[in-house]
Amino acid sequence: MTDDGRPLPPTGRSLPSIGGPLPSTERPLPSGEQPPPLPGQPLPFTGRHVELERLRGGLRRPGCRGVVITGEGGVGKSRLVVEFADEAAAHHRTVRLPVSEAAAHVPLAAFAPHLTGPALPGELGRHFQELRHLLTAPAGRPRTLLLVDDIHHLDDSSLTLLSALATDAATAPAPGFFLVATLPRGADWPEALRALWHQDAVEHLRVGPFDRATTARLLADTLGAPVTAPAVRALWEAGRGNALWTREILRAAVREGTLRPVDDVWCLTGPLDDTLLDAPAEGRFRGLPEDRRTLLRLLALCGPLGLADALARVTPEALAALEEEDLVVVTEDDRRSRVQLAHPWHALLLRRGTPRLLARSLLLEQAGRVREYGARRRGDALSLARWELDATGTADPDLLVRAAGHALDDGDVDTMCRLARAALARGPHVVAGLLLGEGLGQRGEFTESIPVLERAFAEARTPGEVESAAAALSQHHLYGLGDAPAALGVLDRAAGRIGARPVLTACRAGLLSAAGRNDEAAGVLALAEGADPKPGGDGGAWTQADVLLLQAHLRVRLAAGRVDEAVRTGRHAYAVQSGLADRWTAYYPARSLYLVAAALLESGRLDEAERTALEGQEAMRDAVPALTVWFAWVRGRIALERGLVTDALAHFREARALARLCGQPFAEQRALAGLVLAAAQTGRVAPEAEALPPAPALVPPHASEAVGPRPPHVPGADGPGPVPPPYSPLCQVDTLRAHGWVRLLRGADGPARELMVGAARAALARGEATVATALLHDVLRWGPRGSREGAGAVAAELAAATALVQGSLAEVRAAHAAAVAPADGPDPAALEAVAERMGALGLHLYAAEAFGEAAGAWRRRDRAASAARAAARALALRGRCQEAATPALAGAAAAVPLSARERDIALMAARGSTSREIAETYVLSVRTVENHLGRIYRKLGVSGRADLADVLLA
Repeated sequence: MTDDGRPLPPTGRSLPSIGGPLPSTERPLPSGEQPPPLPGQPLPFTGRHVELERLRGGLRRPGCRGVVITGEGGVGKSRLVVEFADEAAAHHRTVRLPVSEAAAHVPLAAFAPHLTGPALPGELGRHFQELRHLLTAPAGRPRTLLLVDDIHHLDDSSLTLLSALATDAATAPAPGFFLVATLPRGADWPEALRALWHQDAVEHLRVGPFDRATTARLLADTLGAPVTAPAVRALWEAGRGNALWTREILRAAVREGTLRPVDDVWCLTGPLDDTLLDAPAEGRFRGLPEDRRTLLRLLALCGPLGLADALARVTPEALAALEEEDLVVVTEDDRRSRVQLAHPWHALLLRRGTPRLLARSLLLEQAGRVREYGARRRGDALSLARWELDATGTADPDLLVRAAGHALDDGDVDTMCRLARAALARGPHVVAGLLLGEGLGQRGEFTESIPVLERAFAEARTPGEVESAAAALSQHHLYGLGDAPAALGVLDRAAGRIGARPVLTACRAGLLSAAGRNDEAAGVLALAEGADPKPGGDGGAWTQADVLLLQAHLRVRLAAGRVDEAVRTGRHAYAVQSGLADRWTAYYPARSLYLVAAALLESGRLDEAERTALEGQEAMRDAVPALTVWFAWVRGRIALERGLVTDALAHFREARALARLCGQPFAEQRALAGLVLAAAQTGRVAPEAEALPPAPALVPPHASEAVGPRPPHVPGADGPGPVPPPYSPLCQVDTLRAHGWVRLLRGADGPARELMVGAARAALARGEATVATALLHDVLRWGPRGSREGAGAVAAELAAATALVQGSLAEVRAAHAAAVAPADGPDPAALEAVAERMGALGLHLYAAEAFGEAAGAWRRRDRAASAARAAARALALRGRCQEAATPALAGAAAAVPLSARERDIALMAARGSTSREIAETYVLSVRTVENHLGRIYRKLGVSGRADLADVLLA
C-alpha cells in the first residue's frame, strides 16, 4: 500500500516463482458456488512415514537413548513428535517439558511443572532424585518418552539436570527414558546432546520440506477433493514445501476465493499474489538500515537482480548479512550471479509498504541501469516494459510487443495480454493484436478474442501478417466456438488475399483432421509415406510455417494410424519450435508434446507416453490455461489404457474442471467424454453422461458422399448397418466410445454395437484408422452377441483396421481379433498368449479381459482346471485395475472355484508367506492351512506355491 492507502499498480510477473493464474480473474466461475471455509484445524499428517519409522526404530533399539530432530521452522518437526507420541501412548508413559524462548532465562522453568516444590537451582540433587523417579519406567514396562520441543531454549540448569538424568538412565538397571528433542536447522546443539550423539546414544533425524508429490497428497487430503496440477505446482512453489507456510497460504487462498472447487476439483482461479499471507513479517524490515531496506524493495518491485546491481545499493558485508538473515538468496543463473528475495510473500509485504513515488523512482532507475548495459540479455525487454508500464502506465509500443513475445515464450498469458493491450492503446499494431487475441483465447474469452483477431486480420498488410492472423482466427472459431465452416472460411478469405501459403495449408489440414475429415487433410498436405516437411526459410532455416506443417503432419498421421511416424514428427516439431526466436504464429512448443504422448499411447508405449506428458507439463514455465487441460486429458487416456480407471477418472475430472475454468468448450467435451468412458469401465453410468453432446444420427451411406463406399455389414448387429455422418469437432472418438458404453450399460446392446461399428466404418472411410481400431476393439471386448458369424465379422473388421495402424497396441488388438475369430469359437490358448503380450505392454485391463475370455473358452471345452487358472489370472490382473468392472471380467470371478477364505490363503502363499505365518494370521492350525492349500492346488490345477504365484500374481 502507498502512504495514502492506495494499492500499488500491478507488476506483471512480480512473483515468477509462484506461477501465474490459470483463467482471467474477471470472469465469474462456471460453478457459481462459494467454497467452504477451510477448517482451522491442523493439516492431515501426510508424507512423514519414513521419519516416523526412524523414530519407531530408535525406540526399539536398546542402545538408543533418543532422537534429535532438526529442520527449518515450519517443516513439521513438532507435528512429527506429537504424532509419534500419540502413537506410542498406548504402551509408553509420556512426559513433555514445556519449553519457550520467553522462559529460556528462567532456571528450571521447563521442569517446574513436574516438581512437587519450587524449582531452585541450588537444589539440583533433590530435583534429580524426584525427576529420576518420574522418568524411570516401572518394572516390566517399556521406557518413558521425554519430549522436548525446541531444546535449545532450555536454560543451563535444566540442561545440566537433563544430562545427569540421561547419564544415569544409561547405567540404571531399570528401563530409563527415551528422549525426543527438536532443534531448528543450524542451531547449536547443547553440549549434553552433542556428547550423547558422539557416543552413538542418540540419532540425528533431519526433516526437510515436502516434495511436490507429497504436497499434492497433503492438499487433496486437507481439502477432501483432488487439486489440479497447476494449483499444486503454484502452492508448492509458494510454500517451498514448508508445511506451515503451505497451511497459511492455503487458508488464505481458500478464504479469498483464489483457490476454489470447480466440479469437485480444486482449481487456482487467480494469482496467489494477494492471498499469500497476512504475514507478521513486516516488522523484520522496519528495523533494517535504509540501504538494505531499499535493496529489498527494489527486489520486490523488479524481481531478481544481477549481483552487480545489488552491490551498487549495499556493501558486500550488508548483502551477506541479508543472506544470513534469510532475507535474500544468491543463485547462479546462466553463469550469472543473481540476487532475489528468499520468500515470495516478502515481495508482497515490501510492495505494499513502498510509497508510490518511491516505487516509481526505483523502477525507472533500474530500467535506466539496464538500458546503460545495452539491454542485450534475454528477458531485458520484458523487464523494461513491465517496469516502465508499472512506473508510468505506458511504454514504447515496439518494446511492449517485444516484451509480450517474451511473455509468450515463458507461457505467461496474463502478462502477455497486459503488455499487448498496452501496445494497442497506443495505436493499431497487428502483432500486438495477434498476441492479445491468443492470450484471450487461452483464457476462454473468445467473444473478445475473435473481434481482436478480426481487426488484426483486417489491418494485416504483409503476407506473413495475413497468414498469422488467419491461423489464429480460424483456430478460435473451431476450438472456441466449434464452428468448422467459419474456421475454414477464414482460411479461404486469407487465400483470396495472399494465395496459397504454407501456414494456410497447415491450418487447413489441422482443421480438417480435427473435424473428422482426415482423408481430406492428408490430401491437402500431399502426405508422403514417412516424409517430413523440409525447412522453408532462407538458407535452409526452420520457420514458424514449418512448425505448423510439422504439427499438421503429426495430427494427420496420428489419426491415420501412422503413430510411430507421428511420434517422430511431433518430437521434431517440438525441437524446431523450441529453437525459434519468434512464436507469434506457432505458439507454445509444449503443444506438440501432448500430441506426441497421445501418439505414443496409440503405439502401445505407455511408459514413454507418461514421461512425455510429464515432460510437457514441466516444459510450461507457467500454466498455459488450455494446454494444462490437454496434458491432464492425455494422462487420463494413458491411465485408462493401463486399466487404472480410478486414476483416469481423476485426470479427466481435473481436465474438465480446468477446461470449464478457462472457457475451452472443445477440451471440456473431450474431458467429459473421457470421464464418462472411464466411469463406464467401472460398470456404472456417470451422471455426467447426460451432458454429452448428442451422438451423430445414423444415416444410410448414400445420404452423404463424404461417407464413401460402404463396408460389409456386420451380421449380428441390429438394423441394416448405417453409418454416422461426418461428426462435429465436439463429437470425437472419445464421445462416440462414451455413448457406446453408456448404451451398453443401459441394456441397449444392439444400438451400442450399431453406433460403434457404424462410426468405425465411417472413420475408416475418412482416413481415421486409429479411431476405427479403438471403436472396433471396444465392441470385441464386449463379447459376442447373436451368432458366431457376427463376432467373427467384427474381428475381421478389426483385423483389417489394425493392418493400417503402426505400433504394439495395434498388433495385440489384431492378435486379439485373430484369437476370437475361429468359426468354432475363440481359441483359449491364443487368448492367453494375447493376454500375456497385453500385460507386458502395461495394458492390464485388456490382459485381464483376455484371460477372462480364455477362461470362458476353456469352460466350453470342459477344461475346468485350465478355466480356473485363466480366471485366476484375470482376477489377479483385475486387482491392478482399481475398480474396473467390464463385461469380459464379469464371468472371471465365477470361474475361480475358491471360497473367500481359500482365496485369502492362496494370495498369502503366493506372496511368500509360510504356512505357519498364514496360520497365525487366520488363527488356524498349520495342518488346516496345508489342507486348504492342497484343495487350492487341485482347484487351480497347479502343483505348488511357485505355480500359485504365477497364476495369482502375474
